Amino acid sequence: MTEVENEQIEHLLLENYRWQIRQSHAATLAHFYRPADRTCRGYETPAGEDDEDDGYGWADDRQAEEVQMCIDALPLEQRAAVSTTMRNKECGRQVWSSMRAGDQHVAYQAAKQRLMPMFASRGLMQTIRAVASEHQIMET
Repeated sequence: MTEVENEQIEHLLLENYRWQIRQSHAATLAHFYRPADRTCRGYETPAGEDDEDDGYGWADDRQAEEVQMCIDALPLEQRAAVSTTMRNKECGRQVWSSMRAGDQHVAYQAAKQRLMPMFASRGLMQTIRAVASEHQIMET
């Protein structure tokens, strides 16, 4: 695995972790709070410069769902290692660990190796797809 491929996989995994956090937070809020207040039914929030375009948000959600399907195909030990490593990367410290991950670093590296072809087959990583197609051309 090249450094560029490694960085792309790390980026996809971290974005997926952040997406999971947003999804779980939204589900928690929906459980305790109504999605709309009856007194503010017709109100539309003015769009600001900092607001994210809905098209990009949809694309990011779709990409995160694709990444999650690949992660779900991993063995339990590797899924735990990915989750724990992303949690540590997000907080900037090495404070989280998991008994299910075994040797966390080894399981995480193995998970990235298994995810690389999955990501390539789903078109999530452009450079990996190009490298894979070049490899197939050389084999024939």
